[in-house]
Amino acid sequence: MTLQLSELGLMSPEEKRHLLALLIKDAQLTPPATPERTRPQGPESMPGLRFELLGALAIKYGDIEFAPSAPKLRAMVATLLFNANRSVTASALVRELWEHEPPRTSHATVQTYVFKLRKLFRDVLGATTEYVNNELLLTHSGGYTLLVADGQSDIEEFERLVVAGSAELHAGAYDRAARNLRRALALWRGPAIPDIQWGMQLRAHAARLEERRFYAQMMRIEADLCLGLHRELISELASVVVEHPLHEPAHVMFMIALYRSGRTSAALDVFRRFHRRVSQELGMEPSMRIQSLHLAVLRNDALLDDRGLTSEMLLDRLGAAVGRRAA
Repeated sequence: MTLQLSELGLMSPEEKRHLLALLIKDAQLTPPATPERTRPQGPESMPGLRFELLGALAIKYGDIEFAPSAPKLRAMVATLLFNANRSVTASALVRELWEHEPPRTSHATVQTYVFKLRKLFRDVLGATTEYVNNELLLTHSGGYTLLVADGQSDIEEFERLVVAGSAELHAGAYDRAARNLRRALALWRGPAIPDIQWGMQLRAHAARLEERRFYAQMMRIEADLCLGLHRELISELASVVVEHPLHEPAHVMFMIALYRSGRTSAALDVFRRFHRRVSQELGMEPSMRIQSLHLAVLRNDALLDDRGLTSEMLLDRLGAAVGRRAA
């Protein structure tokens, strides 16, 4: 519909209202013109974009790796990624980057870092300013949000696989559990973000990630024990108990693996060393659960060979048997 501007003055109010209704209807029915370059409609429209924190910080787009090199800018990216899809205030970013001694220009510097990061995204992704500003790195009142779609974050993928593997382990699907937990652990390329200057929040996030990694490893070992891989696990468990000398579940699994491999005396030695360490360093006795396992090894209890039982289930059965005998 084409109309000369001079014609508007000749129209009655009723004609103008009718014209406005027609224009609105026309706008709703007519598809927008296709731009010269198709604009992405959200982070999910860039499947090649990936953010990685399970190791050194990495941002990848296809075969291109383009994480910034400036230390504080890297720390800011890591903070935004740990809070992906949530707003992070400028004040929180200032505290993370400078802790207790921020410069007077800290807020302006954060804005400069955001500008540099957006420019980096535009240059590498070939995206428009509007896309980067509105659908990737957003500005809110007093803060910023980095939008990360499903499948773009190694942390999200790791957590999904760990949750699935843990559920499958408790359901008795040991093969699927081991497979998912191996995939989760394979995502790690080294310690969590060792190349970042950590503030308090990043230290907390990195510590939590390392704990989740250890949890995933213990669950995978548990699944492998149930799959009959006790001999293959001995060297790994020997290393784990050295690194975690007071971690009782690791010592339990080490004893089970040694016993099932025909190394009863070595299993008893593991208990004796653990007992001595707990007594000397904590001034207490090991739990009744691991003591019941020690007694079962001494008796060559047939329950120890039941590979359908996880170590927790085995300890429950052994503890119940000890209780019955005591009664």
